Amino acid sequence: MLLSFVAASASCASGQDGAKTASDQHKLDIEHEPCDIDGGSAKRTDVNGDGRPDLWRVMSGGKEVCRAIDPNFDGVKDAFIYYDEAGRERRRESDFDRDGRPDEVQTLVNGVVTAKERETNFDSKLDTWETYEGGRLAKAERDSDADGIVDEWWDFNRPDNPDCAVVVKDHNADGKPDPDSAVDTCGESYKAPPSPVASAVAPAASGTAPGSFGPASTAPSASAPPAPSASAPPAPSASAAKATPPAK
Repeated sequence: MLLSFVAASASCASGQDGAKTASDQHKLDIEHEPCDIDGGSAKRTDVNGDGRPDLWRVMSGGKEVCRAIDPNFDGVKDAFIYYDEAGRERRRESDFDRDGRPDEVQTLVNGVVTAKERETNFDSKLDTWETYEGGRLAKAERDSDADGIVDEWWDFNRPDNPDCAVVVKDHNADGKPDPDSAVDTCGESYKAPPSPVASAVAPAASGTAPGSFGPASTAPSASAPPAPSASAPPAPSASAAKATPPAK
């Protein structure tokens, strides 16, 4: 499983010369889709009665096409939501750090998420690209060092456990996954060592301080693969605001 995933990731990551450049990668710029909340077709609602709108709904032909929301009433729009002809959500732009710019863009088909583009270090550049299958996170690619080139590939291979993934990394900066970096986050070798148990035997004369456990046989095996830098692609620092469903 690990080797097959590494091979597949290498195939996707390689250009004609076997290495990948920034131009071959995903787009880095976060694009805001227009939503004319200042136009004459926009309906504005003051939810908390403070004299300024917190919900903007843009209408066309009697249908809502997009909206902006400020659910925490701080004057900054936390999300823009866009709807298809049937009134189902098709796109969502979320601003998690309240700087007025989106940090995550979701794409939905028939109201079900199919992809997310995210920027997780708040440098206004995308660094994580997620693919969803049946609404479930299936794969992710990450630029962990913000150089514009993907260096981590995540395959969420367990539909029964969304936290399980096979992860490969590019440590030598050649734009391709390194086979020896593969880690199965739910594999036996990745499990955390058991907690050390205090021994009833007095500390040996090796210099171990009283009360400490000292070197224990519970340390991870040297043959175990290194753990990835995070258990999952990092999430933004604040949760996305939930939007009111479109008016019927």
